[in-house]
Amino acid sequence: RSYQKGIAVNDKKKYELYPDQLYVAIESYEKALALDTRARLNSQLEPLYVLLANDFQKLGEKHFQSKNYGEALRAFEQAIQIIDSPILSVKKDTNLVYNTALAAYETKEWDKAIKYLSKLNEGYYSPNASHLLFNAYLQKKDTLSAENALFDGIDRYEENEDLVLLLVDLFLQKRDLERAVAVLDSASAESPSEYIYPYTKGLVYQKSENYQEAIEAYKEAARLAPDEVKINKNIGTCYYNIGVEIDENARSIAVKSSYLSEKERSREAFTSAVDYFEKALKKDGDDEETVETLYQLYKVLGMRDNIKNIEKKLK
Repeated sequence: RSYQKGIAVNDKKKYELYPDQLYVAIESYEKALALDTRARLNSQLEPLYVLLANDFQKLGEKHFQSKNYGEALRAFEQAIQIIDSPILSVKKDTNLVYNTALAAYETKEWDKAIKYLSKLNEGYYSPNASHLLFNAYLQKKDTLSAENALFDGIDRYEENEDLVLLLVDLFLQKRDLERAVAVLDSASAESPSEYIYPYTKGLVYQKSENYQEAIEAYKEAARLAPDEVKINKNIGTCYYNIGVEIDENARSIAVKSSYLSEKERSREAFTSAVDYFEKALKKDGDDEETVETLYQLYKVLGMRDNIKNIEKKLK
């Protein structure tokens, strides 16, 4: 065939004899099949269909690389249509379906993207298929289907950490703290050695100012990942915020004994904050934020020797 020969030697005169050369070819084959009521041409056309499907797939890849996503989608879908022809008995190429889904996604053909991504999920292709499916549903303002896509992906794939975190973020956007925490607890039960789930649970509680619950979650994360500096920093931040809250409430207390009791509680919280920020500093001595926070805490607690030592680290 002149098209394939032209591609092989990069001769446009052969592979661009006329516009849509491949599409004209498949149209001609289809007309021939329609006229061949006795199916006498099937055996002759079968190898040609296989070659043509490959040509369309390569054409789609070429268009995709040049970011001509509309034409890429057209070529990929034509390749799928050929492979689905009753005269062929070849196995469907899941990478072709994925490329078709990506082209549909890039052209914002959300219904087509959803169709192809759903097919991929049926075959347990990749967690990324569920991720893209989730995004496609969001683009259609269908948050319920987006949510279900994540639940389905979490059930289908073992490597589902990103899907879990996306679902948690979706619930947080809906201000549904209870369901966000439930998803993380379920993920922790499935993967008890993964620190990211209790850590994220800590973030969820911290963001909603439930500092004591956040601390408990972070401590579980620290048990699983003792070298993660950010965990100690976040525990320290929670204790710091608790101290600030107690301090602010103490200002409105008129009874001296109650006031002093609250001030002592705030001091205990600030002292706990110091402990965790110092742990973080031992693991990362150059972290400016930790240094500055410790400096402020030392001043609040009147820890003069510590202030002198840490001033050397201040820039």
